[in-house]
This record gives sequence, structure tokens and C-alpha cells, in this order.
Amino acid sequence: MKNILIGMVVSLAIILGLTYNWGYNQQIELKNYNVYVENQFRRMFYDLVGNVENVQSNLSKIMVSGTPKQNVLLFTDLMYKCYNAQEELTQLPIEYKDVSKTQKFLSQVGDFSMAMSKKCLSGKPLTNEDMNTLEELHNYSNYLSQNLLKLQSDITQNGVKLDSFMGKTGKDLEDINDNMLNTSFLNVEERMQEYPELIYDGPFSEHISNIKPKLKGKKITKDKAIQIAANFLKDGKGYSAKLLSETKNTRFPSYIVELKENGKDTNITMAITKTAGKVIWMLNTKEIGDEKLSVKVAVNKANDFLKKNAFNNMIPTYSEEYDGQLVVNFAYMDNNVIVYTDLIKVKLSLEDGSIIGFEAQGYLSNNHKRSIEEPQITKEEAIRMISIDAEVEDIKLAIIPTEGSKEVLCYEIMASYKKDRFLIYINALNGEEEDILQVITKENGVLMM
Repeated sequence: MKNILIGMVVSLAIILGLTYNWGYNQQIELKNYNVYVENQFRRMFYDLVGNVENVQSNLSKIMVSGTPKQNVLLFTDLMYKCYNAQEELTQLPIEYKDVSKTQKFLSQVGDFSMAMSKKCLSGKPLTNEDMNTLEELHNYSNYLSQNLLKLQSDITQNGVKLDSFMGKTGKDLEDINDNMLNTSFLNVEERMQEYPELIYDGPFSEHISNIKPKLKGKKITKDKAIQIAANFLKDGKGYSAKLLSETKNTRFPSYIVELKENGKDTNITMAITKTAGKVIWMLNTKEIGDEKLSVKVAVNKANDFLKKNAFNNMIPTYSEEYDGQLVVNFAYMDNNVIVYTDLIKVKLSLEDGSIIGFEAQGYLSNNHKRSIEEPQITKEEAIRMISIDAEVEDIKLAIIPTEGSKEVLCYEIMASYKKDRFLIYINALNGEEEDILQVITKENGVLMM
């Protein structure tokens, strides 16, 4: 009996020892994980601060630069700094609704920079209106930069951990640190609501903001928006969705929904229009690994994704590749006529082909049943309108927007001259030349300027 009792005590001691050792190891692993997460957040925050400082600096340089070539370099760098800052902001432990205006500001400055870069490349000088816009954007970026630097200083001096922000907004942030509230993203967000609305472009999308949306349909409920979001990606994975916020006084009043892949730590945000329940944009901020897919395969995957979501008759028009990602721009095809106003952008990971971005403002603004006129001139007549030195490679019909936010039927003529290629648009009704775009084939994609 005594030996049994001793054996039980020894066994209990061993069990307690093992339990303590397991608990201790778990505590160490949790601590190490928390340190890793905190370091990741800090690196992301410091990178964000650095990129926003560079945005402010580049805007300053552009306002004093008189060289178009230098402006192209500055605008291109500015574009990537904005997109990087936007992605870094989305990966911080802050609710989307508390930084949505700041995200939109960075996104639009990036797109505006792309438009200005194309303008400089085409030989067009920056106008007084462009310079006024740049100055205003500089002032807002300077405000954002100074507040981020102040917030960075407060975090360092007060020893605040960034992971303590996870899931906390408003009063919770005030409870963490009263002094930080004055320089928090919440106050930055209030100021960012005042920045000017920009008109920026891919090819032929610069007038989207001037067009009254043609989207029609019934109003949907919050629950319906959540259901639409959960089923949008159609990739065979399970997702749960929750409502984050709503937008009201915008071109497309929407529900903002967060999507989580079941069993995984994902951060997917999307906007669902309250009218007709259409996804107007989606962003997945997951990390991208090494490239494994070709551009051709990725474009096919993007096309399949659009078809699964009932976006039929869409054709890829141009693309751009960067940082393991591919952005593909699609235009609507109406009875063999390319409709460049009805645009959708799809962003994919070249690691696994997953959809990590989507934007359909152009399509939802413009797509409708059209009555397309018959051309009044022939293809041969249109070709005779261009330089006799240009070699025609292809010709097709296309609808493009005009300065007055209207649409015009054109012949799109792909032509080459020496080593350069161009898209020339000849009005199919009266034979006038409407526009010329230069096709720039780069290592990371194809652009029209």
C-alpha cells in the first residue's frame, strides 16, 4: 500500500512537472509570437511613415521641377510610394472605417500620379490647375506625414505596443493612452475628409467621375450584403463576413464588409453597393510570395473569375505587373465593339493566382443596353486618315469617351512607325481623328499613353 502511495505521488509529481514544463513552453512561445507580431506591426508602421514622407517630398520636388523627364521619374516613384503606403496602412491593427479616407487619399494620389506621368510622357505640360491640385495634395500629405511622425514619437516615448490597438477604436483608444488620441488616425481621418476629389485615369477612364451612374436595382439589406461578400471570390474556400460600416454621400452608397477565410488569418475588405448589391471594390492584403504563374495564365484566371460573377463579354485591354502582382484591365465587348468606358480592374497574386483586388466603378457607372450606330465610313477610309508612313497591324471598332462625358464610335487602328506602336482612334461616323495613344511595352506590363 505504501509503495502504491509513493508511486502515485511520484506519478503526480511527474505529471505536474510535465504540465508546468508544457505551460512554461507555451508561455515562451506565446511571448515570442507576441514579440514577432509587435515587430511586424512596427516595421509596417515605420515603412508607412517613410513612404508618406517620400510622398510629401516628391510632391514638393515636382512643384519646382521644370523638366518633363524629371517629372516622369518623380511621378512614377510617387505612384509606387502611395500604393506601398496604402498596403502598409491596411496591414496595421486598425479598423478599416477609421482609416478609409486616408486609404482613399493615398490610392487617388497614386492614380493621379500615374495620369500625370502619362501626360508628361505625351509631351503635354502641367497646367495651372494641375499645379494647384499638386499644391493642395502636398499640403494634405504634409499634414499626414507630420501626424504620423508625432504618433511614432508618442508610441516610442510612452512604450505603447501596436498590437494593443487590435480591435480597438474610439473610446478604447482613449483608454489606452489619452495623449495619443490627439495624434491618432481618428483625427487624421477627420482632416482627410476635406481633401479634393480627383479625376484620374487608366486609358479612357478619366471622365468616370463626371458620369451619373447607370446602375439600377432594388435596395439590399445589410444581411444580403454580407451574403454577397461571402460568395464573391468563388474559389472553393469557406469565408465568414461581417459588416464594418456604411457609406452614404458617395456616388455608390455602399456597405463595407470584412471577409475572413475560415481557419486562417486573412484581411479582405470590400464594398457592396446598396443599390442592386454589386461589389464595387475588394482588397486582400495578404503577403505575396515568389512568382510561379505566367502573365498569360494569370489573365485567364482573372477572366474566369469575372465570368463566375456574371461579368460576361469582358476582354483584357492592358496590364501591369509589380511586386509579384498583376493588375489586368478589362473592357466590355458589345457585338464586336470594345466599350472602353465599361472598365473592370482585377489584381491577382502571381504566386498562386488568387484574386487580391477588384474595382468595377467604370463598369457599374457606364454599363447599359446601347444602340450602337452603323459606321458611316469603311475600314479602308479610316486607314487612309492616318500617316502613310505608319504600318497598320490591326483595326477594330471601339467606343471611347469624349471630353463632354459622351461616347463616340471609332475605328481603333493599331499601327507602328519605326520602333514605336500606336493606337489611333478615327471617328467611324465622320472620319475625324479623336485620339492617339502610344503603346508602351515594358518588362512589367503594357501601358497606353
